[in-house]
Amino acid sequence: MKIFLEENLQDAEIVGDAKSGSEAVEILEKKDVNLMLVDINIPGIDGIEVIKYARSKFPKAVIIITTAYDDFSIAQKAIKLKVDDFLLKPIRKEVLIDSIKSFAGQLGEGRRTDKSNKLLSRFEIELKKCSYKASVDILREYIDQLYLEEKDVNVISRRLQDVAKVIIRISEEMGIADNNELLVQVEKLKIKYLLYNNKHDAYNEVIKMVDILFDKLNAKGKLSEGGMKSVIDYIERNLKKGISLEDVANHVNISTYYLSKIFKKEMGVNFITYVTDRKMDMAKEMLVNTDIPVLNIALDLAYNEANYFSKAFKKKTGLTPSEYREKYRVGKEGENETV
Repeated sequence: MKIFLEENLQDAEIVGDAKSGSEAVEILEKKDVNLMLVDINIPGIDGIEVIKYARSKFPKAVIIITTAYDDFSIAQKAIKLKVDDFLLKPIRKEVLIDSIKSFAGQLGEGRRTDKSNKLLSRFEIELKKCSYKASVDILREYIDQLYLEEKDVNVISRRLQDVAKVIIRISEEMGIADNNELLVQVEKLKIKYLLYNNKHDAYNEVIKMVDILFDKLNAKGKLSEGGMKSVIDYIERNLKKGISLEDVANHVNISTYYLSKIFKKEMGVNFITYVTDRKMDMAKEMLVNTDIPVLNIALDLAYNEANYFSKAFKKKTGLTPSEYREKYRVGKEGENETV
């Protein structure tokens, strides 16, 4: 590994390599370290104890765990120690180099011309504009593209962390001082197997950060732009809560009568039709990309009766939820197998 790293990281100086935890601690006592690769199962003092020592001596150092142990208890310890990346062996050489370069000096190296990174830039722009719907639409497109471009879960996890960093940075730019909830979610994204190897679940993990950000922006009064954009964004953020016209009217401080009138004029459909259509869109995505039972999908979308949900779904699509899943899941099987 040392030879490989020296060949591929010409600007980096390798200050030491250790065969045991005790040797690692000795190196840390004598050398300044900016980045370290640490296995967990090493002789003597284990990797976790080495990391604890490194964190106390070099709090800003980048620490990357490389391990063959897919153990959640290790992941929990890594989260508490603020480990920067978690690579599961066997690790492809290019994945290791890509990970190191993404942290070393924050040089911004790596692929920045592919479609997914252009989408990430658009995502950042929409977040800064406080446009929830546009942000989450682009986020879904970004994750779809990411899963087309990448097959290695370590890479996917690290690139989802890039999204998290964008959200953190924007929250700071907008003056949000309390970032604890966001930082907890960032740590979860560092543990690759929490993403379930599934783009739907990956999206749900990242969208939690977007929701936290917008909740905090709303508390600071930064979402008071008004107009139909504010209405649509509020609906999108609350689709799974059984939202009503009255709820939205109260949020934007206008009467339900006036909201109903302008909604139909601006959107071309009435409020109930819009909400139902959006819920059906979400149902389609879950039916095709997950194995969640129809009953659970109905409950997740605030339908208390699965039969009512099924009737509404068939009215919109011409198929029952089960028929829709069977028809369109076939085209996704090959994709799911490669992720």
